Amino acid sequence: MSNPQLLRLMKKTTREKASMLRMLLYAVILLLWGNTYLEAQDLPSEKVEVVSNFEARLADANKIKLEPQANIQEVKDQQFSYEVIEKVLPINYLPPTIKSIAVRTEELPQAYNGFVKAGFGYPLSPYLDAGYRMEGNDNGSNFLARLTHHSANDNNVENQRFSETAALLKGTYMSDYGFAVDGKLGASLDRNYFYGYDRSDTISYEKEDVQNRINVFELGAKIYNGTESRSKLNYWAGVNAYALANNFATRETGLNLDLGLTKWFGDNPLTIALGTDLTRLKDTTIQKLNNFFANPSFSFGTQSVRIKFGARLETSNEEYFFYPDVEVLLNVVGNNLSIFFGADGELRKNTFRMLSDYNPFLVSELSDLRNSSYYDFYAGVKGIVSGLEYSLQGGYKPTNDLALYQVNLEKPWMRFDVLYDTTNIIYFKGSIKGNIASNFDLSASAVYNIYDTKNAAEAWYLPQLQANVGVAYLAFDQKLRLKADVFVNDPVPFEDDLPFGEEPNLLLDVSLGADFFFTENVGLFLHLNNLAANNYRRWYNYPTYGLNVLGGITARF
Repeated sequence: MSNPQLLRLMKKTTREKASMLRMLLYAVILLLWGNTYLEAQDLPSEKVEVVSNFEARLADANKIKLEPQANIQEVKDQQFSYEVIEKVLPINYLPPTIKSIAVRTEELPQAYNGFVKAGFGYPLSPYLDAGYRMEGNDNGSNFLARLTHHSANDNNVENQRFSETAALLKGTYMSDYGFAVDGKLGASLDRNYFYGYDRSDTISYEKEDVQNRINVFELGAKIYNGTESRSKLNYWAGVNAYALANNFATRETGLNLDLGLTKWFGDNPLTIALGTDLTRLKDTTIQKLNNFFANPSFSFGTQSVRIKFGARLETSNEEYFFYPDVEVLLNVVGNNLSIFFGADGELRKNTFRMLSDYNPFLVSELSDLRNSSYYDFYAGVKGIVSGLEYSLQGGYKPTNDLALYQVNLEKPWMRFDVLYDTTNIIYFKGSIKGNIASNFDLSASAVYNIYDTKNAAEAWYLPQLQANVGVAYLAFDQKLRLKADVFVNDPVPFEDDLPFGEEPNLLLDVSLGADFFFTENVGLFLHLNNLAANNYRRWYNYPTYGLNVLGGITARF
């Protein structure tokens, strides 16, 4: 053992011995103090026996080795957020003055309030169309009065003549409170003649015998918001009533109510439309046909996709009908090409007024007043290319109670009854219109229907193909307008057992026209119609007019 280790061991032994001596001394002092204390007490005189002497002993002390360690914490990247309070200092400055730059504007065409177009033609056909429009104050109020007349009498065919006269008063009042009111009052006096009889017979009929006079008076009003409201809410409420009478004691009245609201959410409208259509027909009996509809719909989307989602609920004489009202529009190449598809439908009322407008040789007594119920499932494309607006569409239209026509032979002259049949229709239609060159306009349309009737052998008197093409050209600073039109209808199906043996034929009508203003306010017009002199038999034994000419004078002021 080395000297330093021996020296440390000796010092440790000396300290332990001193510590034991001190502990022994403290124990003796404590024992002596305890005896003294006990003697001072008044203890009982029992005998105390000391069993053993007290021996104090200290355990060996173990030194605890302490080795302090540094507490090192890992420092990670910390992110701090700072908030800078912006303080806007009030600065007074003069607003800049914006000065407009002179812009060359094109001169607007002169507007005319009144016009008169009057003429005469062959076969004997006077013609008149005159009107005058008055503008109110600057808020858009206006008033229009118009009178029209056209008649013709072909002396080559007995009683082949017609006369149509109509008068119309209508106007719009724009209030300063944001609402507008439209009103109209109209009357039409039509004269048709049943010239569809056997003209080889020696029997002749006076025009009064075969005359069919139909007079219609109409009254309507509508109130709506004339300006856009802050709430983006549009409303309308309209009423329209008419009364029809003819010289065969047929009387029909109709009342239509139309209510609706449209709420705009940006460019997306939510619309709720309600309406009622009441009809009363009196001839030999009285028939009523009352319809009611509710049509909620919502349109939404973007510039690329627009979707309309809605439904149409209708009721008629305690029967209920449900139709979809949905459409999807996809803009593939902006406005140049859009694809659309959808489904809709409705009840289409076959009133005497509507049917006699379509077929002027209708019987005066309708045995059955009905609705036609149809669905329309369609798809197509549309757009604008090089200034031409086009549309192509095809669809499937299942229809209940489609109105067909059949010859009624009870009278010496032919008239037509209405025949209803369930029919499935597949259709294709297209149109194009626009400006194809400077001052040169084109318009064309065509519809082709494929009928699948359930009971009738054919869709009697309904053409499958109807088409027309028209062009117009403006010259001499738009003082001269030239136009040409071509109309085509395929032969309509006739019944097989009719007495006169006429075959259906094709309509090919080529017409030319010219309007020329030789002064600012006065001009001339000339129309050459049906240059091919085609006597198209749209209705059996009722050939149309052949070549006809109409010319006259036009004035505007």
